[in-house]
Amino acid sequence: MICPSCGYDNIEGADRCDECLTPLFNLDTPQTDTATSLARSVMEDDLSKLENEFLAVAPDTVAAEVVDQMKQARLGCALVLENGKLIGIFTERDLLSKLTGAAALPRTTPIKQLMSANPEFLRETDSIASALNKMSLGRYRHIPVQKPDGTYYVTSIKHVLKYLARSQW
Repeated sequence: MICPSCGYDNIEGADRCDECLTPLFNLDTPQTDTATSLARSVMEDDLSKLENEFLAVAPDTVAAEVVDQMKQARLGCALVLENGKLIGIFTERDLLSKLTGAAALPRTTPIKQLMSANPEFLRETDSIASALNKMSLGRYRHIPVQKPDGTYYVTSIKHVLKYLARSQW
């Protein structure tokens, strides 16, 4: 077995290169193109392939009510819509940073004062790779997605991971 690092010709089945000690295990295992296929799927498949979730609230809804709705729906965020237009997103991070601790605002505060205003969003025709990129760069776990009809839903890193898990089999 030829070492990919130094080119030394090792005996078959060696765990490490006798010359440079580079690990050689898994090099003699036939490789499938599952990784290539998965990468292609992530680059080509659009966001409609992912599961999605949706909880919308009005800007004047009080925080306590939004938190209760999120808890009942078992969701990590709520979209704040005004006349069908996305004006903000309220996430678990907003809840922890603005409704807890010494500087906590009252639970009766309208959600428009607690939300992250004008959030970035994707279009449903964007690729799963673009969602991963935007979530990674922005450090988001949830991102709004706009459908072709102008309505919204949310996808999350959880949905991307489920997609990846399904794609491997």
